[in-house]
Order: sequence, then C-alpha cells, then structure tokens
Amino acid sequence: MKIITRTGVFVPKNVCPKQLLRVMKIISFFLIVFVFCLNAGNLSSQNVKVTLNQNNVTLETILNKIESQTDYLFVYDKSINKDRLVSVVETEQTLASILKKLFENTNVSYFIEGSNIVLSTKKVEPSAITQQQRIITGTIVDEAGEIVIGASISIVGTTKGTFSDIDGRFEIALPAGMSKLTISLIGMETYELTVGSQNNYNIVLKNTSVTMDEVVVTALGIRREEKALTYNVQEIKAEELTTVKDANFVNSLAGKVAGITINQSASGIGGSSRVVMRGTKSIIGDNNALYVIDGVPIYNTKNDQPEGPFESPDGGDGDAMSLLNPEDIESISVLSGAASAALYGSQGANGVILVTTRKGKEGRLRLNYSNSTIFMSPFVSPKFQNTYGTKGTEFNSWGGKLDTPTSYDPMDFFQTGYTETNSLSMTAGNGSNQTYASVSSLIARGIIPNNDLRRINLTVNNTTNLLKDKLTLDFGFSYVNQKDENMMAQGQYHNPLVPLYLFPRGDDIEKYKVYERHDAGRNFAVQYWPYGNQGLGMQNPYWIVNKEAFKNRFDRYSISGALTYKPLDWLTLNGRALGIYTYNTFNREISASADLLFASDNGNYMHRETNNRQLYADFLAVVDKRFNDDFNLTGVLGTSMLDYKYRQSGAEGHLNTVPDFFYLGNIDLTHPESRLIQKRSEEQTQAVFATAQLGYKSMLYLDVTARNEWSSALAYTTHGTNFFYPSVGLSGIINEMTNLGSAVSFLKIRGSYSEVGNAPLRYITKRSYGLNQNGSLNLLPFFPATGLKPERTKAYEVGLNSKFLNNMLSLDVTYYNTNTYNQLFDIAASTTSGYSYYYLNAGKVNNQGVEISLGLDKKFGEVQWNSNFTYTLNRNTVKELVAPGTIDPTTNLPMENGMNEVIVNEHDSYRMVVREGDAMGDIYVYTLKKDLNGDVYVDPVNGTVSADTKNWVRAGNSAPKYNLGFQNTFNYKGFSLGFLFDARIGGVGVSATQALMDRYGVSQASAEARDAGGVMLNGGLVNPENYYGVVSGGTTGVLSEYVYSMTNVRLREASLSYALPPKLLKGYLKNVTLSVIGRNLWMIYNKAPFDPEITASTGTYYQGFDYFMQPSLRSFGFNVKVEF
Repeated sequence: MKIITRTGVFVPKNVCPKQLLRVMKIISFFLIVFVFCLNAGNLSSQNVKVTLNQNNVTLETILNKIESQTDYLFVYDKSINKDRLVSVVETEQTLASILKKLFENTNVSYFIEGSNIVLSTKKVEPSAITQQQRIITGTIVDEAGEIVIGASISIVGTTKGTFSDIDGRFEIALPAGMSKLTISLIGMETYELTVGSQNNYNIVLKNTSVTMDEVVVTALGIRREEKALTYNVQEIKAEELTTVKDANFVNSLAGKVAGITINQSASGIGGSSRVVMRGTKSIIGDNNALYVIDGVPIYNTKNDQPEGPFESPDGGDGDAMSLLNPEDIESISVLSGAASAALYGSQGANGVILVTTRKGKEGRLRLNYSNSTIFMSPFVSPKFQNTYGTKGTEFNSWGGKLDTPTSYDPMDFFQTGYTETNSLSMTAGNGSNQTYASVSSLIARGIIPNNDLRRINLTVNNTTNLLKDKLTLDFGFSYVNQKDENMMAQGQYHNPLVPLYLFPRGDDIEKYKVYERHDAGRNFAVQYWPYGNQGLGMQNPYWIVNKEAFKNRFDRYSISGALTYKPLDWLTLNGRALGIYTYNTFNREISASADLLFASDNGNYMHRETNNRQLYADFLAVVDKRFNDDFNLTGVLGTSMLDYKYRQSGAEGHLNTVPDFFYLGNIDLTHPESRLIQKRSEEQTQAVFATAQLGYKSMLYLDVTARNEWSSALAYTTHGTNFFYPSVGLSGIINEMTNLGSAVSFLKIRGSYSEVGNAPLRYITKRSYGLNQNGSLNLLPFFPATGLKPERTKAYEVGLNSKFLNNMLSLDVTYYNTNTYNQLFDIAASTTSGYSYYYLNAGKVNNQGVEISLGLDKKFGEVQWNSNFTYTLNRNTVKELVAPGTIDPTTNLPMENGMNEVIVNEHDSYRMVVREGDAMGDIYVYTLKKDLNGDVYVDPVNGTVSADTKNWVRAGNSAPKYNLGFQNTFNYKGFSLGFLFDARIGGVGVSATQALMDRYGVSQASAEARDAGGVMLNGGLVNPENYYGVVSGGTTGVLSEYVYSMTNVRLREASLSYALPPKLLKGYLKNVTLSVIGRNLWMIYNKAPFDPEITASTGTYYQGFDYFMQPSLRSFGFNVKVEF
C-alpha cells in the first residue's frame, strides 16, 4: 500500500479523496469564522471596554462579570475581601477606569501581568535586586500534576509576596537572612518551603477536601452531589475514552466499570456493542442498556445482527452510540441499578448510560485539534495445518503428507486495517452567550478487503443567558453521515472466511485471485470457482468481496432545545425538546454468476429505505431548598413524552433480463423469492414522575421517586395502558455522624428498593392483519393479548462508598438482588382456537451479584499513580416459567402441565434453552454415543463412532462467572503511561468453525491426530478422518467435542503520552500531547479458538457461538492533540 504524507499525518492515498478534505476545510473555516464573530469583542486586549449594571452585589460577582467579558483572569488570595458589597453601573467604559473606581480608597492594589490581573492587599511590584537578595523561582502543580494559577507565595516574617502565573510559575526576591516561604490557595493545604542552597523548586499543593463533594450527572441529566446519592453511580471522564480510541466508544468502557458486561460486535470497525448491566432479565424482550444523551433518552434504531449460522449481513450494523463523536463527550455516568434509573421507567429497566456532551465556555476562543491514526490486524484466529494435502480434486485436505509444507496461510487474505479520525472543536463565549462547535471525520478500512467505513460528524451547542442569568436558552444541532460497506459478523453465506479456512492444502490459491473468467456464451466475465458450493453456499472468496456488495448509508439529524427559568433561588423550571431523524439506505448487490442459492443467472438486488423519527419532550420543576441549618430538600416534578415512528419500504429479488443492472425496475417480481418490502410501526409513551430527597445535616439522605407511565403498546388491554413504578433509598454519611479517625476520610452506607418495567412487544393486544404480495389481507396467527402486562423488575441494593488516608484509597461495594416478573411467552395454541399461538405473562427471573471498585490515588515523589480495580459477579437463575394452572387465554381454562423450559434457539446440534432452575440461555449440544460403562462407543467392526441425536447434553452457559478490570495511570512531569488488564472468568462457548475445519482436515488438530496415528479413544486409536467425519459435521455434528472455556485474560489497552513543556510552545500553542496507543496487545490466557469477548449478535441469545466469525482486532497507532 502506498503511503503519502499530508501535513505530517500519514493518510492512505486511496481513501482520502480531495473532495472530502476540501469539504472538511470549508466547514472548519466557516465554523471558526462563526464562533470568532460571536466573540470578536473578547479578542483584543488593547483598550478593553466593559459594560456593567450591578447594584449592591459582591466584589466576586463583579470580577466574574469582567472575566466573562474579557480575556483577563483575576488572581488573588484569601486576604482579599471578595464578599465586599459594591455597585457598578457603567456602559462601554475602559477596564482601567472600572478597576480604579473599584479599588480606590481601599487597601487593595492591582497590576496586570499578561492576561492576569493580580490583586493584593499590599502592592506587589518588582523591586530592585540588591547584592544581598536571592532570586527564588519555582513551579506549582496540584496532586494530579495540573498547574496551579494564582497561588500566593509569601516570605515569612514580611509583607512581601507574589503569585503563580498562568503557567504555575513564580519568581520572588528573597532578602538576606530569610529562608521560609508559604504557598497557599483557597481549597488547598498551605505549603511551607524552607529555602536551601538551590534556587528553583517544584511544589505540589494538596487538596484540603476530604469528603465526596464531587458532582455527578444522574437521571434526567440532573447534577447532584455524589455523597448524597442512595444508589451506585460510576462516572467516566472523557480522557478515558479518547486516549485509546475505538470507532464505537462504548467498547472503551470495558474493564473500567463494575457491573457491566460489554461484548464488541464481530462485524469489526464501527459495529454495535452488546451492553448488559447486572445480568439478563427479560426472556423475550431487550436486555441492552438505555442510552441517554444530555438527559434525553435515545431510542435504539439499529438493525439486529444475524442470529443464525446461515444468515448473511442484512442491513447496517451500528447503534446510536456508535455514531457519536467521542471528542464531543464531556463525561459518562453509568447507572447500573434499577433505583438509579427508576425515573426512566420501562426504558431504564436494563440500566442507563448517561452521556454528557461538551458545551461552550466563557472566555477567549479556544481551538482543539486531534488526530488518531490506528492500524489493525487479526488478534485471535484458529490454528491451521499445512503439512497434509488433498485427495485428488476433492475439496478437503485428507490426502497424504506433503513433501514440502504448503505456504498457504488463510491469514494472508486479511489486509492491514486502519482508522483515521480527525476532529476540530472550538469553544468561546462571554457571560451571556457560549458556543461549542466541532467537526470530525473518520475514515476506516477493515481487515477484510472492501470492508470500508466513512463518517462525518458535525455538532453545534449554544447557550444563551438572559434576564440577568435567570433565563437560559440551550440549542443543539448535530448531523452524522456514515457510509459503510460489507460489515460482516459471521455466518455461512456470503462469507469469504468459509472457503478461505477450508481451502484444500496442496492447491494454489493464487489462481483464484483472478476470480472471473470470460464466458463466451454470455459475453461477460463470470465467477471462477470449480469447487462448487460444497453444500455450504461456498463461492470464490475473492469474488465474494469484490462482486457481492452490502452498502449502507446513514444520515442522522438531531435538533434539540431547552429553556431554563429560575424565578426563585430555590426553584428552576426546565423544558426540553428533541427531534432525531434517521434515514438509512441499504443496497445488496449480488452479481451475475453467483451461486443459484442466492441469485438468478443475472444476479440479485435488494434496495431498502428506512426512516425513523423520534420526538422527545419533557418539563421539569426542580426544587433545591434549605429550610434551616439542618434540613434541605431537593425535588423534581415532571412529565415527558416519547413518540417514535418507523417506516421501511423497498424490494428484493432476482434480476430479470439485464445482468448486473441493479435497479428496482430490473427485479423479477413474479419470481416466488422476490418480494416487496413495506413496514411501519409507531409507539408513544407518556409519563409523569416525581423525585424528592430530604437531607439532614449533610449526613442523612432519604430518596423517594415515583413514575406513572402510559404506553401505546398496552392499548386494548384489560389492565389499561398505565403502570406505576416507585423507588425509595436511604444513605448515611457515617464520618459526619461520628469521629472515625484520621484514617477514614469518607464513609457512606446506602440502600435502596425500586420497581421498574420493560416495554412489551407492539401490536399484539389487538387482532392484526398482514398485507400479501397481491394486496390482500391475511389475519396474523396470534391470539390478541388483551391481558398483557409490562414486565416488572423489583430490585434492592445495599452498598458502601468509602475513602481512606486523605482520599488516597477508595472502596465502593454494592450487593444487589433483582426479580423480573411478568415475562412474555409465545405458546402454541390449540387447533380449535383458530390461532397458531398466543402470548402470556408468567415467569420469574432472578439476578443477584456483587460490584466492587477499589481505587488508589497516590503520589510518589514526582510520580502520580492512579489505579482502579473492578470486580463484577452476577448469578442468573430462572425461578419459574409457566406454572401448571395458569389460565390459557384462548380457552379461559387452566393449563394442565404448564411449561418448565423454552427452546429459544436451535440449529441442528446446537440448542439454547431457558429452563427452570438454570440460567437464561444455557447451551445444549449433541454428544457421542456411550457404552454401558459410560465410555465413547466405538463400533468393533468398522472402528467408527456415532452421534447420540436423541439426547441433548447441557454444555454450560456463555455468561461469565465474574469479570475483573485493573486500570493504571502513571504521570511523571509531562509523561503519562496507562494500561488496562481485564479478565473474564468462566462461561463456555461452542466453535462450529473448529468443527468444520476438523471435518475438512485443515486444522492443526487434524494434522496432530494423523501424526499420532489416530484419535485416542478408550485406550485405542480411531481413524481421524472417520472420527472427524462424525463429530465435526459443523452444525450437524457432535458439538460437545467443541465446547471451550470462555475464560480469558488480556492486556486490553496501553498508552504512552507526552505533553510538550509550555516553554517549547512559545505561547503559540497552549498544549500539545503526543501519544502512542495500543488495544488488544496481549492475550495472556485463552483456550478458545476464537475471541470470547466478541459476539455475532447483540441480542440476548446466540452468545458464545462461533461460526466463521471475523477475528477480533489488535490495534496499534498514535494520537496527536493540540490546543490553541
């Protein structure tokens, strides 16, 4: 691949069209001009003018107003009386005249140094340096290594002093005989320095806070003190997501948060993620977490991935989160428990991921540019043999041993993948208006040829303050355009890995790279693949990636607005509205000469257009009232509405007369396998909700929430369309109640109980009809579920949050127990009812577990070490399915036997079952026949084994027993080293890929069996070809021989960053950080022939099943971040 250099960034030439770069430059230019114009009044430090209309306000208020209108920052210490009441009414007056009026006839003096206005009670000016004085210099930083601006440096025993500047530096003349300095700043411990022989010092100031006063984002986007919460909330800062980037940032949460299991899609770059919190709860419903952006829930509109071994890519992968630009994210809060998400009702039953995006800030124009260039290669792949050849022209490798091992390696098919992300953002504002804008582009190439992805994100957020800051108007707009091609997860059809992995050793793959040959009869080139489909739908792998195209285009527009009014100090009224419009176009183009299983002689074409519209609105009244020194009340009363519409239309079928002319008019609609596509659905949810928290002396908090919801999915039911969800929580700050000693910085005990629901299926409560191809109606075969209820999860949790040794150590522990009732089942109806099946509420699923987070924040000399260890344990049990005596709604009679197991997925020798007393989604497989002694039965005549297809054997469950994460960051001066180990312990998976490789004699195991003279069974050797012919029938074989532990331990992330010293930047740049990054660098332990952490399906089932999955990816690259 040819590499060219553009502005110092390596860009693959074939995927960086000039038009795209030109568009990026134009957009960036206009965004810069737009924000520059908004804030042009702030950019000049010459003859600065200020307008103030403030009466009887504190000095601090005036200083803040001046900072918001200028580029200047006030620097002062606690000796300045910032609470002094002043009045300033001036219009377009110079800053100098306003400062003179503010401080005349006071003991405050000031001087301007660069962009700082330094205030002091005694005039601080450079004085002549005599021969008896020493010049002492230094740099002041905090415990995190961040520079400290405005710290007061005083000479003990004198009134002389100075302040640290914008780079944290200071310089002071120390008179002869003086040797002590004090360094102080509000909120930090005073530091006393004894000056020795050296003249330069590096000083670290420690925070004085020993309580958890940090503010976190909670349900509905409300910010609350972390110490006041009665449930577990875990917050992740943006830096943890953008250092080692993933095209879908959700994957970057793995190993960093307790109580959450994340499986990355096997479709590769930009694919969806399966995110499950505290175990799977719903047997037939969705179990993925809810995503909320800036307080607004986002309806998931992604297309489901294949859930069967034969299924091919059908529409785009990717969800709402995979389309988000990580650089737009300020922070993420993970609400894993039902109590924390109770205000979202049925939407939040599976936990919530709250995303807070960046907003504009007051001050000068700030620009941030980042580039991330990452290269990818296969990480975990099967093991192949290259020493045994084929039998004649057969498509297998059970021939004799080759004189010279073949050089064929299926992994040579894969190319080096890459992602390049460029992002430019800007923020600026004054006291009345702040703007944030960003534009980013992502260009990616997968490891499979012609698997490409391109994405452009544009975001603008603006905040306007009116009526003396009592009224705030927020506006947001975002646009995403994504195009992807050939996003393959796994499957037997349209998958180049099937013929590649099974290709007969001894043949030459090179001759098939020219995948077409001219057909004189048809007068065009047709596929060259003399082996046929082998009963597997097999085709030339190079033809598949070049002549079968699965193309997607997403366009998503998001427009939001919020109006916040604060009529009283303790009351805030907030109204929000959001509209999201998503347009998806999918084209599947299968060229002429494809296998007739997929197309006619002229090809096959599908064109599908999908439109989604989501409207959300809510209104909140927020109360924050302190009644006296003992009690404070925080409450929310609100209402919300979510309206969702879905439309899909198109057609698919064999092409009629013109080969490879992919046009709707060329589809033969008379063919029985052709069809028109017409789907539509609508759903609306309305709710009223309330929450109240009563605090006592900042040490005891009582939380109560309630939500009543009306869902259109429950229309026509006898129970009505509304349902009620309550929650209650209590927390106590023990260190505020009693003295626990200096070792305990903070200790909180908490507990909560909640009830939430899960939305039922749409359109099953009323008799429904489908539309036939000829336009006639047909009655859908299910009995109307008029008695339908929503699933209900009842949960309680208890836990503690603690900090020790002046916040150096932290420990958070949570135990939870949840029970989910009213599970939805579809059950076969009696033939006399006139229906095929009916829906029924029944069953109970229990999840209980433990979440532990252990943190360390410690400085060793100049090295800052931050460490976080997470532990997640969940036990899932199906307590009950359908009990005997449950009423059959089609007959109104009690069921005689009930139901104690449900087969949720089955393909030949693989079955997934939900059974009472076991965990959801247990895997069952066929096994080999056994003799009376329990040994594998070997036929004494022909020496072969046989499958027992009458009995299913439980292989286990794909869910892990527990997950571990160990994250570390070391900071030394400008260097930062970070790495993340994580482990998944327990669970099993099945590899049908390995089974078919054994059957065709291409696996390393099949070669080792031949080298050993056969497969050892019952003390004797069995012919390996015969043995694998029975057990390795792929989906029809004995998959008990292909069950693997899913336990794995890996180095998931590693990064090394360096921030250039400010002195090298010479004022032109504020910050430059260079990083070398890696992901999936080292698989420390794994016994499976595939990566247990990836999944072919983001649904509830079909987990832990490998059928020619695309390998997981190892990535290595670099980041560049520049702040102007």
